[in-house]
Amino acid sequence: MESKNITSDSIGIACREEILGLTLEEVERERTAGHINKSNNKHGKSYLKIIADNLLTVFNLLYAIVAIVLVAFESFGNLTFAVVVIPNILLAIISEARAKATVDNLSVTTDPRATVIRGGEEMEIDGSELVVGDIIKLSISRQILSDAIVVSGVCEVNEAMLTGESVPVKKEAGDRLFAGSFVVSGAVLAEVDRVGEDNYVNTLEAAAKKHKAPTSNLFNSLDKFIKFIGILMIPMAIGVTIVNILDLSKSYAGWDLAKAVVESTSGSIIGMIPAGMYLLITLTLSLSVISLGRKKTLVQDMYSIEMLARADVLCLDKTGTITDGTMRVAGVYPLGDESEDEISRIMAYTLAEDNAANATSRAMIEYFGKAEGHINDSIAFSSSRKFSAYDIAEVGVFAIGAPHFVPCPVSPELDAMICEHTSLGERVLLLSRLDSLDGCGRAVALIALEDRIRPGASDTISRFQEQDVTVKVISGDHAGTVSAIAMKVGIKDADKYISCESLTDEELVAAADSYAVFGRVTPEQKVLLIKTLKDAGHTVAMTGDGVNDTLALKEANCAIAMADGSEVARAISQIVLLDSDFSHLPEVVREGRRCINNVRSSATLFVMKTIFTILISLFSIITLSTYPFAPKNFMFLELFVIGIASFLLAFEPNNKRIEGNFIEHVISASLPYALAMFIPTLTLLIVDGYIYPLDSLVKGSIAMLVVTLTGLINLTNICRPYTKWRFGVALGVGVGVILSFVGVAVFDNLVLGGTEYAITYAFSEPWLFGLLLLLGVASAALMHLVREPLSRLVAKIAKRIAIK
Repeated sequence: MESKNITSDSIGIACREEILGLTLEEVERERTAGHINKSNNKHGKSYLKIIADNLLTVFNLLYAIVAIVLVAFESFGNLTFAVVVIPNILLAIISEARAKATVDNLSVTTDPRATVIRGGEEMEIDGSELVVGDIIKLSISRQILSDAIVVSGVCEVNEAMLTGESVPVKKEAGDRLFAGSFVVSGAVLAEVDRVGEDNYVNTLEAAAKKHKAPTSNLFNSLDKFIKFIGILMIPMAIGVTIVNILDLSKSYAGWDLAKAVVESTSGSIIGMIPAGMYLLITLTLSLSVISLGRKKTLVQDMYSIEMLARADVLCLDKTGTITDGTMRVAGVYPLGDESEDEISRIMAYTLAEDNAANATSRAMIEYFGKAEGHINDSIAFSSSRKFSAYDIAEVGVFAIGAPHFVPCPVSPELDAMICEHTSLGERVLLLSRLDSLDGCGRAVALIALEDRIRPGASDTISRFQEQDVTVKVISGDHAGTVSAIAMKVGIKDADKYISCESLTDEELVAAADSYAVFGRVTPEQKVLLIKTLKDAGHTVAMTGDGVNDTLALKEANCAIAMADGSEVARAISQIVLLDSDFSHLPEVVREGRRCINNVRSSATLFVMKTIFTILISLFSIITLSTYPFAPKNFMFLELFVIGIASFLLAFEPNNKRIEGNFIEHVISASLPYALAMFIPTLTLLIVDGYIYPLDSLVKGSIAMLVVTLTGLINLTNICRPYTKWRFGVALGVGVGVILSFVGVAVFDNLVLGGTEYAITYAFSEPWLFGLLLLLGVASAALMHLVREPLSRLVAKIAKRIAIK
């Protein structure tokens, strides 16, 4: 741990006594007393909650009830669904736990740090190690990690995270600082007086509610669909049970009747549950979190991958994103009587009081150096003020900052000079001599600085635009400067830029979609731009690294921060680029699109079975006939055609932009394939009920084989257009199904005497089996041809009944 002797003078705070802070013995005493800055607010789910969320679900409860009842009736052969369900639960728990471990390990590198003075030495510690009585050093861009009282110095603090009000609040000796806020100008020393659960932010229920987890179209839609199915299952299960009792009582009585009813009703319930979709989504997103973690990208929750994958507008902050955050002085241009040497001397005095330590300051300190002088008074820089001013005893009163913000008239000639430099992509600062700190003055010099563009920025922008993502640059710098840099990296329509310094809110809203570059944007205007784009139907991702980006990052659908940016930006962002390399972002988008698009395709297989089961159950209720499937009849369909195939399809590269509602898409895509399975099954039930009565084992065997094989044909259609991966999946699953049929039939005949799985019974009526199989093939082909118009019709109906 690096430390050094510290006095208030050495950090530019007007206080002469030596600052000692707590001794190590006092720190240890406070720790022993429990006065440390830890709270019960944990990052993400605990491992116990991950287990509970995956284990204690409504459908798992139904599975458990069905299993208990089947065991009670000694129907062990129908417990085959456990072969799919139990591994699903375990795999979901393991994958989500691994993702959490990855996030927790990576989060250590982005945890907020505190600068404290202990025993007269300055040192960096983890924010959770603060104790009551610690002296903390706070300067611009630093997040306040614990409630404290200002000891010395003056600063301005943004308390928007607590109050929602973004206007900076001035703080000086004796004033209170609240955890969760952050410094926007100045520097102070403060004494910690409340930690952990005692911090004001942890006592505010309303404040806690402001920090909501990102919404997920995927999980929200799935939750609504699952609730809809759950509600529908109750009357369906009751209806199927009553019909089974009435119909089966003609052939069975007593214990045999009860067992037959339980097996048939269980088949209906198990068939309607699409619970494997949760595993599919959780597993694929968790694996993506782990994969991106290896690429130095911290995804703080799984929802964030989906939101970035859906993004069609990416708003970039120029500094730290397109550029690498470093600058150099390109030139100094005197405008008055002062020589360049005199200007350098003035700048050296002003920089001696600069505590910001940002890229602009570092570049100017490197060029002008620092000179100790006597500062009578000063106005600190802030992102909204855009200039700082100093009353220096040795040289007078000066202001330095953005032209048109510094209190100094800008002549047409000076404005033309500023435009000339900004057109080259340079950032221009204006130095002016003032009559007084609150007065006006005259221009002394222009100082031109230039950003260093990140290596690979052009390639990164190009990849985004190839993925149909509109890139917009929102910056506090001069619009012309930002536009010139945006053109250098190839941003489309970068020549369409606007300066927002004099725009009304209405004008800014009207300009949001028309321009690619926005300059001189205040923090409040950034928020309005993001909100306007969202209101226009866009999914907006935003990158930022400064405190002035914080409110806009909160408003964006997906916030992305650089690890070397401000603490508060990292704290509220869903994605943190651990090596601050902007070039990783297209990979995150690509990973998210692969996940979501493939999950949508794979989920079609789950919902196909659910809709098919509902249709068969409705037919059974309407015709007062026994539901034809026991749970074991779905084993091959669930294991191979749905389970294995959906898992494998989820890993194919897919960079298509995500559009539309998840569950609407899945339902509309699933219905044609469910009908392809329903038509031959319906024919079988009509033949059995009205034309040619079949033995129950024969009927069950034929139904199982026809439904599984028709589902397999549906899978081959879903895989179109074929790629090597999709063709391999379809072929592999097909071979697996056929080999399993043969293996189970041999096992059944040799070991169980041909009574349990009854696959070979289908061949006792070969004409009917062949006819229904041909009908299944024809139905699948027909439904694949009409799937698009049928899907559009279903989507309209789904919107009407609000399954969104």
